[in-house]
Amino acid sequence: MSWVEDTVSFRGVVRRSGNSLIATIPLELSQRFLIREGQEFTIVGMSRYSPDFEGALQIYLGFFKVLEKAVTLSVKVDGGYDAFEKVEDVGKRYGATRVVKSFMDDGMAEIKIIFGTVEKSKTRMPRKIEEVRALEPNIRHDLEAKGVRVLSSSISEEIYELRDIDPAVIPRLYQSLRAL
Repeated sequence: MSWVEDTVSFRGVVRRSGNSLIATIPLELSQRFLIREGQEFTIVGMSRYSPDFEGALQIYLGFFKVLEKAVTLSVKVDGGYDAFEKVEDVGKRYGATRVVKSFMDDGMAEIKIIFGTVEKSKTRMPRKIEEVRALEPNIRHDLEAKGVRVLSSSISEEIYELRDIDPAVIPRLYQSLRAL
């Protein structure tokens, strides 16, 4: 895994505070990575020759975990692996943020079509259960038109843990919701 540098960088000055040296994290970066006072981190010294010797400090914040409550349409289908791609295609067409297999057994699969608000680099307006309930007959019809046999379906609200989300997406979500 390689690191990707952000396009924005800041210059700072190392200062003394008691017996320690400190560097200030600019507001923009603290907001970008949701850094809060008292948060723990790891500092790793890094160096490279390019061709001159360079030194860097990496402040490792860890992975970011987002809990999202989302409306989920669970469909039990016949066809297993072949059906998943078709369900994913139909789900995305109706605005699903994710589609995941819950289990596979005897050629049948339970596939969850998740109508969340957070995707990798963007956010969507939250869907209500009533909206997904209104979409369900159309989704089932489109799946059957693609040759997917839907054995049963149900709608619920579930909480998902997301670890592949850039934390900068979250403040944008709150800003868009406040604008309503």
